[in-house]
Parts: sequence; C-alpha cells; structure tokens
Amino acid sequence: MSKGGVFRSLETLSYSLCEDPLSGIEKGLSAIGNFLDIPFAALVKKLYEDSDKFNLHVLGSWAKPNADRSNLCLLLEFLRPDAIPDTCWEKLNEGKWIILKQNEQQDIGSNYHKLLIPLFLNDHLFGFLVLFFSEGGWFGLKERQFLRVARSILELWIQQLNLRKQYEDFIHFMPIPAFGINVEGKLIVWNKETEDLTGWKAEEVLGKGNYEHSIPFYGMRRPAVPDLILNPDKKWERTYLEFHREGDCVYSLTYCPSLPRGPAYLRLHTVKFRDLNNRVQCAMHYFRDVTYERQMKQDLDRSESMYRAIADFAGVGIMLLRKEDIIYCNDKFAYFLGMEEEDIRIEHLLDWIHPDDRASILSHFSRLFEKKEEPSRFEFRARCGEDIRYFKGYTQVIVHEDQPMIHFIVDDITEQKELAEKARINELRLYHEDRLTSLGIMAAGIAHELNQPLNTIRVVTDGLLFGRDQGWDLDLDELYDHLEMISRQVVRMSQVIQNIRDFARDEQGKNLGEVDLNSAVKNVFSMIGRQLEAHGIEVRKDLSVYLPTVWANMHRLEQVIMNLLVNARQALDGCGKEKKMLWIKTVMEDGHVILEVGDNATGIPEEILSKIFDPFFTTKEVGKGTGLGLSISQSIVAECKGRIDVHNNHEGGATFRVILPASGGLT
Repeated sequence: MSKGGVFRSLETLSYSLCEDPLSGIEKGLSAIGNFLDIPFAALVKKLYEDSDKFNLHVLGSWAKPNADRSNLCLLLEFLRPDAIPDTCWEKLNEGKWIILKQNEQQDIGSNYHKLLIPLFLNDHLFGFLVLFFSEGGWFGLKERQFLRVARSILELWIQQLNLRKQYEDFIHFMPIPAFGINVEGKLIVWNKETEDLTGWKAEEVLGKGNYEHSIPFYGMRRPAVPDLILNPDKKWERTYLEFHREGDCVYSLTYCPSLPRGPAYLRLHTVKFRDLNNRVQCAMHYFRDVTYERQMKQDLDRSESMYRAIADFAGVGIMLLRKEDIIYCNDKFAYFLGMEEEDIRIEHLLDWIHPDDRASILSHFSRLFEKKEEPSRFEFRARCGEDIRYFKGYTQVIVHEDQPMIHFIVDDITEQKELAEKARINELRLYHEDRLTSLGIMAAGIAHELNQPLNTIRVVTDGLLFGRDQGWDLDLDELYDHLEMISRQVVRMSQVIQNIRDFARDEQGKNLGEVDLNSAVKNVFSMIGRQLEAHGIEVRKDLSVYLPTVWANMHRLEQVIMNLLVNARQALDGCGKEKKMLWIKTVMEDGHVILEVGDNATGIPEEILSKIFDPFFTTKEVGKGTGLGLSISQSIVAECKGRIDVHNNHEGGATFRVILPASGGLT
C-alpha cells in the first residue's frame, strides 16, 4: 500500500475515534482491518470487579464483509482472562506484543492466529487490540510501523475517554448543585444535586438552548448568570440582588420563585472555562441555597437590635471590657465620659474615675478576672467636666469569644446623694437597687445569650459553608475534620503574624552559634513527619555522617527547613500523581554544607522562577498563602552568609538547595 494509503488509514482512524465512542470504534477498527487486509479485528478492555478480579469486555469489533463471522463470534463468546496463558499476561503487562497460535489457544477455537497488541492507561494495562491473521500472513515492516502509530492513537483516545469519564463523574457527584452551558447557550452539564433541587432530570434539559435551564428556577425563559457572563447585558444583570464581576468570575445573589420546595435565595458562583488557546469554551454555574442563612441573619440582627435598644434606653451606662480594651460601650456610658463611643479606651475609663476610688476599682476588676470575687455592687466617684458626680456600679464576669469579660453597669446617683437628708432617700435607694439588679441580670443574660451564639455561628458556619462551596461531603467524619481545620487555621494565622514580624525585624546576626544541620532536620521531622505520611508522601532521607556544623540560629534554621518541607507537601497534594515522593539530603561540597529538599510534583513555571523569593509573591489561592515563607527563609539563610538555589528536577518537581558555609566544627 502507498504512503498515502497509510496516511488515509491513520486519518480515518483518528477522525472515527473523535465521533461517538460506540460507532467511532467500529469505523476505526475497519480502517485498521482494511489496511492490513485481515478478516477480523476487535478492541478488548479489562473490566474490574474489584481491585484484583476482572473480566474481558469487547469495546468494539469488525469483520470483513465476506469473512466467516463464526470465528469472531467464538472470540466474543469465549474470551475470558483464563483463556489467555499466564505467560502471555505477563508479557502484555510488560508492553510486549503477543501472538496466540492455533495450537496454543484455549477455549477460543479459531482457524487463525491472533496478534494481541497491549494498550495502556496511566501506566496500567487497559486492554489490547486483537488482530486475526492466517498462517503465513505475518505483517511486514510497513504494517508494523502502521500498528505502532495506530496503537498510540488508540491510547490517546483511551486517555481522552478516561478524562471525560472522570470529569463527568466529578461534576455529577459534586455535593453542590452545578450546571454549565457552552458558548452557544446549550446546556452541557446538569448534575445530580441540581436534579434534586429543581426536580428536572438531566436528560430533560441537556443539549437544549433558548434559556431552557432558567425555567426550573424562574418559571420563564430568561438569561441566567452563565448566559450573562458569556454575553453581558446590564438590563438583566440589574435584576439580581447582587452581581459582581472579578475577571472570569461572577459572584451574585438571586431570588428563585419557582423551585419545587418553594421560593429560595441562591448564592451563585459562575466562572468561564477556557481551552489551551485561551478561548472561552463554556460557563460553569455553582450555587447554594442561602434562604435559611438569610432568615437566621435577619433574626440575629433583630435580636441584636433589641439588645442595643434595651442598653441604650435603659438610662444606665453599660460597658463590656477585658484587660486590654473595651469591647462595647452604650450611648449612656459614652455620655458619662463625654466622648464618642468608638474613641473610648481603657485609659479613658480610668481617667474618668476619681483618683481616690481608682485603685479600689482596679483591684476589684483584677479579682474578677482571676475569679476570686463574685458579682458585686459598689459606689464610686467620677469626674464629669468640672463636677464630681456619684455613681453606683454593678459588675459580673461573663464569657465572650471564649474569654472572660467584665460586664460593667453604672448609674448616676448624684441626685440621690443630694436627697440623702430628705425623707424619701431610703425609698429612692431601694428603687435604684432593684432597678440595677434586674437590669444587670437581664442585660448580662442578653449579652451572654447573644454574643456567644453569634461568635460560634459565625466561626463554625462560615467554615462549613465554605466547605460546601468547595464541594466537600459534610458527613460526620468530615465535620470533625472541619473543626480541626478551624484550630489549624488559628495556628496558621499566628504563624503568619509571626512571619511578618520576623520579616520586618532587624535580627541579623543575633543568637548565632554552631548548629548541626542534621539535628535541625530531625527536629523538624519530629513535628511534621507523621503529617507527611498522612498525606501519602514517600519520604527519602539521606543525611551525611560527620557533617560539619554551620554558623546559624537553630530555631530559625528549623523554620527554613519547615517552610521548604511544607511547600513541597502542598505541591504534592495538588499534583494529582499517584506516587508522591519527597527527599531531603545533606552533604558537604567545596567547604559548604548543602541541604537539598526536592519533590516529584509539578515544578515551578520558568516565567515565575525568578519571583518566588519576592515578599508576598504566591501562586496559592486567596486565603491559602501569604507569600512570605520563601522570602523569610532567604533572609534567614542570608544571615548565615549562605544562599538558596532552586531548579526543576528530572522527576518533574522542584529542588531547593540551601548552601551554608561550614563553621569548622564536626557533629
């Protein structure tokens, strides 16, 4: 056959596989069979029942029009894993082509030899291409070259099918509703959660345009956010309660009156997807029901407004304070101090109290914080302008944001003092006593009942709702994971603050001494070694014996090692590789001690390789990185007269080399 015939056959095979998988494979096998002039061909895959057992499944078959199909039918009927000898399976798994001759075949009676060409998916045997040929009909050089190219085309097609399946499974089983449209406005994705929310099955709407996807939500055909992100229309954008663009994303809020479970408010996140040529291909639309959340917020706002109304119109000053600052102060207390509420500080409160009473009140506050004193009432004097006025105070400790706070209520009793010699003074005092007691208990109870749930709801629900936005399945175990994540984020925020301080602080050369680099490595692994194992990372340590010491600060050197290991772990978590590797090595080279940390993740793009040590430069998502880790590490190493080099390694990941001058001592 001519070279043009080879190209036409390969072209037919390629175009056929781009069609519908069922009809396309038949045409593709036809192109192979006709080119090789053989009677039969079939494509077979391994179909696993569990991790070990599998059956053989014929994806497609072809027979020459005038061929006896009984041979092919026998193959399709009797083809089983045990019909192929174990030695053949071993060779197929090694990527070798296998010929099953007539006298070697088991249970698949045939008058032909069969050539089995293995096909691989992700380094595992996917199946094989079966070609029937007669005695003496073995293929020549041209045919074998043709088959090698055809095999590559089939494996690329298999990879494409596999990616499509993974994508469809991911979208379909996401725990949040999602749908997508292409640039023509036709629906291409409608996952199970969207089916449950709308009551419309995917088969009812997929492939349809003309705003069909809007009917379940609005009861009418109208542009939805995916349509508007592809084709902006200010008139329709204004119909949304919120509509905010950020690059290729739109964040919005809408009211949907036609959902089967009743009207609902939906928080929407819509994004444009682009191909490798940066052309827009489709718009994906993710959303969640925030009706209950909005109702809860409204209820909490009403409760808070009620509390503030009680506090502001009670006629007494109410303050919530801790040791360092004032958390809340109502209008009446601000009036007593002669200041605006937002300007009041602890020092202003102390200056307001009369100097002769200040020490006793401070002592009383200290005992309350130490839980050595019960709630109490007392009188004190305070300066109001040029006058000295008398106040009665009520104090008790409450818990706010998991910290002890003093609830401080004061009432101006100057007029009562002036009526001390009048007949009704005792009655007025009793009245104020009772009023302070009732109001104090009520206000303190409201503060405790509102502020504590407000804080708890804010922290926990924000974390859980964010998890839903990211598609997490919130079962019981995962709920515990979220709670642990909250704790870890607190530690992480503390670390970020400390990192910023370290970066800004001029501490070069302080507290340096001879440090064993191997000991620093071991200390860090004692803290995060198990974490690396839990992330499925294989760690290889190669620490040189008799390594010279370096002139450094042990704790700051551990910080450098920690930053490099955590960066490698995060890169491995997101690389998608089945086998994740991380290695750390120490060695002596040319009078320098070298620490090498490498991984087999995805490496660092060349265009940003020169920027990774810049302060605040990060490739992580917003909220997941500060961009200070490597910058601080470089500063620490520079203090020790060393440097950090980085390059992409042959494993596909990145390798960082910390190069420090040896101090002369030996470990």
